[in-house]
Amino acid sequence: MRFRSRMLVDLGVLADNYKKLKEICPNNEVLFMVKADAYGHGVLPIVRFAVVELGIKEFGCATLGEALNLRDELFDLEFEVYVFSDVQLGLKECSEIYLNRRIIPVLSNMDDLRYVLDNQDFQNFPLCLKFNTGMNRLGIHHERTEEVIDLLKRKGRKSVYHLLSHLSSASLSMEKNKRNIFQREKFNEIKKAFSDANIELERTSLSNSGTIEQGFGLDNTHVRPGLMMYGPTSLIGPYRHLSKWTGRNISSLETYIIKVFPVEKGQPIGYGATPVSKDGLCAIIALGYGDGFSTRYMGATLEHKGHEGKVTGRVNMDMAQIVFDKDAYDQLKVDDKFVIWSNDPKSIMRLSDETGTIPYEIFLHLTARVPRVYV
Repeated sequence: MRFRSRMLVDLGVLADNYKKLKEICPNNEVLFMVKADAYGHGVLPIVRFAVVELGIKEFGCATLGEALNLRDELFDLEFEVYVFSDVQLGLKECSEIYLNRRIIPVLSNMDDLRYVLDNQDFQNFPLCLKFNTGMNRLGIHHERTEEVIDLLKRKGRKSVYHLLSHLSSASLSMEKNKRNIFQREKFNEIKKAFSDANIELERTSLSNSGTIEQGFGLDNTHVRPGLMMYGPTSLIGPYRHLSKWTGRNISSLETYIIKVFPVEKGQPIGYGATPVSKDGLCAIIALGYGDGFSTRYMGATLEHKGHEGKVTGRVNMDMAQIVFDKDAYDQLKVDDKFVIWSNDPKSIMRLSDETGTIPYEIFLHLTARVPRVYV
């Protein structure tokens, strides 16, 4: 484990982000997505804070193991937890976990739906149905809506606990993108079909982060924020002006400078003997790909005390080289704290844009060698 390289997670910023979220969607309940260890931020402290301090009562995971971990470790708290993709409902031991631990599987195919409806143990279990309205990933195809309704009626079901779908292109314009328009229309058609069949929809949701940011899908009972709660926007560059989101990164990543030395243009540096592109100063920082500071970050711009440096040469397992102009001489000192990204969301968006990745991956790349410290 590192001692001076760490991810600082500011729970006060998470509270601020939740307040800003509710300003956009004051009339919607929140199903907070905390899959993949709360996007790399540490799911247990994040969920505990969200329940106790923010009053959030519903959470989304990707796997049954993630949901079970929340139940086991946060047994003293009252909340609902959904499993969105790796449901494993057909395994007997998994079915028993759903029944006995109050974990809700998101049913995304007809086989799982029939299994629940045909199993007497699940006769009073809440139904959460996901429809595929055009993302073509998980979900019961929208053309089978009437088949689903007929099946529910034959099995005596008069309500659906949660009906949902997922948008494929929420990082683009919600107003003008044809795929987004099509999916919203299909979801509204599905809701109307259930209503016309006198099947109650207790909860409905369509809006993920990019959708919420643009103020769409708020005619449902719930929203499902993921990335935005952790700070960054979900919208790609050309569409970020459409976002209403003003949240900040709940985390910052800091390390320190191990060594500083002058370099000349053309001087080889590091593995592969990459030539330096200009005269300047090289700062070695205590983060490498063993910590999740990816080799993809080569060439990225990082800032230190107002000076910009470039990640130069190959990123090592345990360290990386950052080359600055000579005028940074007085600002680069051994043992100085060096911030990779801050609470300013522009810092991580710049890193993701320059390296052709996304904030989700940057957060999740961090390994267990980088401790998470909560403030």
